[in-house]
Amino acid sequence: MLGKKLIIASTLLFLITCSIVWNLSVQRINLYKKNISLVEEITTKNKLKDAESRLFELYNISKKNVIFLRDLIELDLKTNIPIEITQQKLARFLNIDNNYFQVRLIDRNGMETIRIENKNDTANTNNQYKGDRDYFKKALTLPKGEVYISNIDLNIENHEVEVPHRPTIRFFTPIFLQHEVKGVVGLNLNATKWLDNFKGQHISFLNSKNEVFYSSDNEKSYETTKIDLNQKDPSGDPYYHVRNISHEGKHIWTLYTKPDLASIQSQLSEYKKSTYITSAILTLGLLLLLGIVYMLYKKNRQVNTLNRIVTQQLNERNTLLKEIHHRVKNNLQVITSLLSLQSSFINDEKIKALFRYSQYRINSMAIIHEMLYKSNDLNRIDYGRYVNQLATTLIASMKGRKKEIDLKLEAEELHLNLDTSVPLGLMINEIITNSLKYGFKNKDKGLITIKFEKAQYPNYLLHIGDNGSGFSETVNFRNTKSLGLKLIHMLTLQLKGNIEKDNSEEGTHYIITFQEIEQIS
Repeated sequence: MLGKKLIIASTLLFLITCSIVWNLSVQRINLYKKNISLVEEITTKNKLKDAESRLFELYNISKKNVIFLRDLIELDLKTNIPIEITQQKLARFLNIDNNYFQVRLIDRNGMETIRIENKNDTANTNNQYKGDRDYFKKALTLPKGEVYISNIDLNIENHEVEVPHRPTIRFFTPIFLQHEVKGVVGLNLNATKWLDNFKGQHISFLNSKNEVFYSSDNEKSYETTKIDLNQKDPSGDPYYHVRNISHEGKHIWTLYTKPDLASIQSQLSEYKKSTYITSAILTLGLLLLLGIVYMLYKKNRQVNTLNRIVTQQLNERNTLLKEIHHRVKNNLQVITSLLSLQSSFINDEKIKALFRYSQYRINSMAIIHEMLYKSNDLNRIDYGRYVNQLATTLIASMKGRKKEIDLKLEAEELHLNLDTSVPLGLMINEIITNSLKYGFKNKDKGLITIKFEKAQYPNYLLHIGDNGSGFSETVNFRNTKSLGLKLIHMLTLQLKGNIEKDNSEEGTHYIITFQEIEQIS
């Protein structure tokens, strides 16, 4: 009787297990299909993003080049250099950089006074009237230093589209002499070379009018696309992956590509085959597995016992680490108290200040250990909360709570390890201390701004500064005897980063790149 029950129970278990195995096989195939589609989508989007980055790299360089040419022409005009010499300089520029095919100087009346073509081009080099062109009118009204950038389109000469076609993007900026606009300087980008970035990548490019300027689908160039970029395949997935790009919000261009459907189907077919073979083997082996269930149960009990031991040891380790952080924090506070007590016996205010700034530096490290002690994560801290506490403490300590020194902080979802947090915290401490000490020396109101951004892996960007009185002209930012600035430069190097002073805003502002230091534990 017991044997029959065991046979019936084993048979039922076998049938149920087989049903589960084959059901899971179908689910795994469906999940795999979703995953490979997702991987292909991510790969395609990254390819589009990379293409966008390479396009904008030359785009930004072109803006700088037209500013450079404007400065060169302005200097020649101010110093009465013969126009032939200026033309030679511009021709040499085009010969060096074949990303451009034309440089022009147009006077305020719209007449070209200088027109230089790339030596590789055979276009008409006679000066022409451009006063009726939209790009000339818009560029002429720009403030000094601004650049007008056209949409990508075909180059037009004598009111007709050039043949052979020369797709271009025009960069124009006004030229001033004695605060009076004298004309505009123009640089024509050779868009054909610009779009050569897409070769072999199956990427297509549309301008803001949806005209085809580069196609991997053999569409006719320079005509409106006939492809529906919103169409979907039978599974409901997008047939095209599209990325709309707009540099400085001026023109909206479109990059698009197709996923590799043949590769997806091939991978799915191979996976189905291997999954079905595996399921068949599992089915044949289920009867044998039923016989060793009891043994596995016994082994499982042993594993659970070991897991409990390991968990207990990990809890003890975490408790010990928390206690270490707590004691380090307490020891740092004792050091701070000793420095405070020692400074009370010193009459020299400069030496007292040195003791006080040392206390601030020690406090920046103590806050980190306190946060680690209170946190469930012993490897990383919430850096936004840390910087807020550090900056608030410094403002209250150095300026008092009655002074209206505000803090603007942007650091969402930023968690850094201990080896990165300490030097970065010391750096931020030095910069805020300098802001409060020098930038707001005789001020009761002010604003300190701190912003973290994730740059291209593994880099981070830190924008930090104040709207105070700014740097003294006697201070050399790169070479100074100031301990604080020396510390800032040393800590930047320790974080494998770079620091630049941003002179575009009022006060003192820094742009710092850094990397998270790999923590060995």
